[in-house]
Amino acid sequence: MSEEPKLSMNEHDEPVSGNAQMPVGIAVVLALLGYIGCTKVDELNANFASNVHFPFGSPIEVASLAPSEEQLIIMRGKALYAKNCMACHQANGGGSGVNPPLANSPYVLENSERLSAILLKGLGGPIEVLGKTYNGAMPAWESTLSDVQIAEVLTYIRQEWGNSASRITSEEVSKVSAKIQEQGQSQPWTEPELSEAFSVE
Repeated sequence: MSEEPKLSMNEHDEPVSGNAQMPVGIAVVLALLGYIGCTKVDELNANFASNVHFPFGSPIEVASLAPSEEQLIIMRGKALYAKNCMACHQANGGGSGVNPPLANSPYVLENSERLSAILLKGLGGPIEVLGKTYNGAMPAWESTLSDVQIAEVLTYIRQEWGNSASRITSEEVSKVSAKIQEQGQSQPWTEPELSEAFSVE
């Protein structure tokens, strides 16, 4: 007959739940580390503001570095110019053989209503700018660009390449558009028509 296996006296008892507590020293250290960690995160993340990241410390600091409304208008106007106007008037606003310059141009700097009218309806035929005659064709942009976009690109060209003229608003462009409709102008302007409708004071 085979012998029955003997029980080992070294076997451990089944684990049971108890109420042993974490040593006080370890608890204090963990609590201190947690406090330091939260304080550091709070410091670097500006009270956990989602729009603030290191090295900035507060939403106010971030806001102070954001572009102003005027700067945003110029930025959008520049992008519109690059996409729609640069091919004819060049990156430096100097124009080309048939297209007049925009830098230091009276048509850009003087009567803002006249400038808006040109962009809205276009311009054809000869035009004299800075003592030179140009005979290009300026397309109408009223059906391509919104009044806001027209105002932005016009504001850009009035403040670029050494130009220094006031901002044009979308409300002013809308007012000129309504005036043109009242006048019944449907085709691109000629220089004489433009001068008669929008004289320079």
